Amino acid sequence: MKDNNKKGVFPVTGMMCAVCASTVEKTVSGCEGVVDSAVNFASSEVSVTWDPSVTSPEAIAESEAKAGYAMIVEDSAAKAVEEKEREELKIYSGMKRDLILAWALTTPLSAICMLHIHFPGSDYVMMLLALAVMCFCGRRFYTGGFRNLLRLHPNMDSLVAVSTLVSFCFSLFNTLFPEFFAIRSMPAVLYYEASAMIIAFVLTGKFLETRARRNTGAAIKALMGLQPTEAMLIADNGEMIKVEISEIKPGSRIAVRPGDRIPVDGIVVSGIAAVDESMLTGEPAGVEKSPGGRVSAGTLCTTGTLSVRATAVGASTELARIIECVREAQGSKAPVQRLVDRISRVFVPAVMAISAITFFVWWAFGSDSLPLAVLAAVSVLVIACPCALGLATPTAVMVGIGRGARNGILVKEASALEQLAKVNLLAIDKTGTLTEGKPKVTEISCSQQLPESFIKTVKVLEERSAHPLAKAICSWAEDNISSSGKEASNPEPDSFDYIPGLGIVGTVEGATCWIGNEALTSRQGAVISTEGKALAEKWSKEGAGIVFAGCDGMEPVIFKVTDTLRPDAARTVATLREMGVRTVLLTGDRETTARCVAREAGIDDVVAEVLPQGKQDVVMKYKREGYFVAMAGDGINDSQALAEADVSIAMGGGSDIALEVAQLTVMSGRLSYIPKAISLSSATLKVIRENLFWAFIYNVVGIPVAAGVLYPAFGVLLSPMIASAAMAFSSVCVVLNSLRLNRIKLSCQDKN
Repeated sequence: MKDNNKKGVFPVTGMMCAVCASTVEKTVSGCEGVVDSAVNFASSEVSVTWDPSVTSPEAIAESEAKAGYAMIVEDSAAKAVEEKEREELKIYSGMKRDLILAWALTTPLSAICMLHIHFPGSDYVMMLLALAVMCFCGRRFYTGGFRNLLRLHPNMDSLVAVSTLVSFCFSLFNTLFPEFFAIRSMPAVLYYEASAMIIAFVLTGKFLETRARRNTGAAIKALMGLQPTEAMLIADNGEMIKVEISEIKPGSRIAVRPGDRIPVDGIVVSGIAAVDESMLTGEPAGVEKSPGGRVSAGTLCTTGTLSVRATAVGASTELARIIECVREAQGSKAPVQRLVDRISRVFVPAVMAISAITFFVWWAFGSDSLPLAVLAAVSVLVIACPCALGLATPTAVMVGIGRGARNGILVKEASALEQLAKVNLLAIDKTGTLTEGKPKVTEISCSQQLPESFIKTVKVLEERSAHPLAKAICSWAEDNISSSGKEASNPEPDSFDYIPGLGIVGTVEGATCWIGNEALTSRQGAVISTEGKALAEKWSKEGAGIVFAGCDGMEPVIFKVTDTLRPDAARTVATLREMGVRTVLLTGDRETTARCVAREAGIDDVVAEVLPQGKQDVVMKYKREGYFVAMAGDGINDSQALAEADVSIAMGGGSDIALEVAQLTVMSGRLSYIPKAISLSSATLKVIRENLFWAFIYNVVGIPVAAGVLYPAFGVLLSPMIASAAMAFSSVCVVLNSLRLNRIKLSCQDKN
């Protein structure tokens, strides 16, 4: 069943270009039991969803090995990344060694050729130097290139292998049989230096590209670097023992000192300290932690000491989940990538076909044009760059998602990062999103002394509610229960029913009680007095939340619940308006309350007193009107609207359902991070367009010039060495352009 499917991100080594990535994806998708797969060439990782009853990562890895690629399967993301780092370092070191040797051999070869140095046996010296470069420095191109060519999946290695081999063989024939061309009045041209320099330039480009690509994954490395490897365990006798993090179990007590990174998710048992949570929320200010407070793995204790009881360790911590979320997001594909993938699949075969056509067209010009035909055909092969196309989108997405993670913006899907820039309407939930989400009961209205049994019943029912106002009612009940009542055990409800958009109804010890809005009160057959309605209306106009509660036969109790507007709300709405984004307050609260809050925040429009289905209908309505809609919410009642929106944004600290449905999470819960996310999306989309423009234009212009379209009119014929240099540095330019996202200024940077 689909629900039983597992998903994982696995490093892959051996991919040299976008065509390799396409081959890996095709191989993985073809494995029995694989539901979905996506390859990120920029990060050299494959995201796989599989049915564990049919296949396993190990079986998928075996299929990849047969295709010539190594998929790394480890128990944890950290181990997988560590193994990938080792493999990449090995490849990087080998590439560096080959690069140095290639230029050491190519330099004298080029000098002999370009300076026209002739001495006895000079042709054979050039042949041996070129052969050494090809055999020792360029062997990876021939093994991988021809293997993929035989499998009818030619890649960039195939282009390099074919072009250098054609150049070398043509030169070797001219060296061994110079009279063949002499009797035909044709020059016996040698291209040994082209064979060697193509490999040297391509190796240079791949070396620089690899080094630059390693920087695109800096966010993941930084997050993993936050995971402590050791912890100070407090033994039962009070002794503190330094142990490996793997020895810590849920329930263990941990000592945290100033300067320590907290190794687990947990609850503070004793002590007071300031904790830097910027790695989770993007907020630079320290947060005070005291007994009962929650702490997260990877956060930094700046001052004070804490004793913490572990609630989650290892892969179960929030930090581990963030790391996995970022890896999965970086491995997902932006919609624009689909077009690039289709082009990449046919790119190399098309280039090889163009090269063959170029050769025969030039050869048809006359008997003395064979050297020019070879030169043009080889230039076409080496100037084409599938890597630039393959790297254009994923490198920008990787850097953009990483930049977001460092700023407390957790992007779960690459599509959200691309589409957020298109948003022109933001629907905002009220409680917990526009407001602080820390409501308090400030007044109540009732015509009689409330019995303690009623207060306890309200507490029992509200403890089981996920509504943002439930905590406020629970706190009020806790404060109004006597000491003896607190000591007595709470009864279990005989029944409990959550009615979306209305409230809750439950039966406790035979009494049916309800807690919710005015509509639920009327539905239960209770009558609100004229004075009660007037008071509720007055409180609503003041921006307070109104909650009605009652039991069989009693007059409804009216609670005034106040929740302050987030301090950055008005500034955020103003910033969004400047960015061309219309704002709509979408809430199930009373009309008067909603309009009061909207007026204070400066929101353009209000839709109030709507059920969860109604919120979804409103989002659909705006979409039909032509708006590209984003929805920001934090509650269960927002989940339908979040799912319907073009882009869904969850506020940190909200319900699990909202966090699960949303494509993007603001970890700090601050509204000001939404404009920052839009700004990041716009910058990422701009970089993607720049990268694709460069990649397409480079190939569209470069290939015809290499084919010799300018030669008849201007006498310009591109040298294979220049072509290889252009190819080598085109992909480097794309990666470097993507890395600019690490330096851009995001909108609405907080000053406080």
